[in-house]
Amino acid sequence: MELFEGESDTKLYALGVVLAAVYGMSALVPISGFIVASGVVAQISLTIVIAPLFGVLLGPVKGGLFGLIGGLITAFLSMVVPSVVLIVPTVVLGPMVSGFLTGLCLNEEDSGPGGLITAAYLVVIMALYLIPNSAAWWFMLPYALAAFTALALQFTGFRFDRTEKKSLLYILPLTLIGTITDFSMMTMGAVYIAGIPAEVFGFVIFPAMLVERTVATIVSAVAAGTVLYTFRDQLW
Repeated sequence: MELFEGESDTKLYALGVVLAAVYGMSALVPISGFIVASGVVAQISLTIVIAPLFGVLLGPVKGGLFGLIGGLITAFLSMVVPSVVLIVPTVVLGPMVSGFLTGLCLNEEDSGPGGLITAAYLVVIMALYLIPNSAAWWFMLPYALAAFTALALQFTGFRFDRTEKKSLLYILPLTLIGTITDFSMMTMGAVYIAGIPAEVFGFVIFPAMLVERTVATIVSAVAAGTVLYTFRDQLW
């Protein structure tokens, strides 16, 4: 049994390395722009689709660890590849936060109040945003939805078993949490480092953010479901 568990851990670490590398490389694939306070347009890349996979596929500890590695890879690429521009430095931490908190919401092996911790984190993010930007309060609606989802997973006794077949609807709540917690680091940097005003958040970024994060949630769920279906007997 210990031998099999050791082999499984080794395979999961290998999966983590692959995910971190894919996350870093996906920074080279832009999907939209982001206007910072100075008027410079930075690119939002395919990384927003990969970030939720860390927690869903690896759990909180490995997901957070390899999410951080993926973020550091993008930071390195931003120094050597002109087309990779970090919107704000805090985005490097996004996949780590996403991996850890999404992993907690899986509630594997009775992991405790993972949903409560995630919801509390999102409430703090909402408060930090609203203090200077209450005029564009609706920008926080996706965060409120993610917090409610985390609480629902906590109090409905949800437990994620990767060895069972999963429908898309079963995975979507987790990838929603994953994409919003990843976005939280960009939001905090945009508020407190880039100094983006409330009207830009509410009327320029918000519509694009809804489209981007909706697409990221769905595509991430499809990708996670594909990996789980294809490799559940080999990895878990």
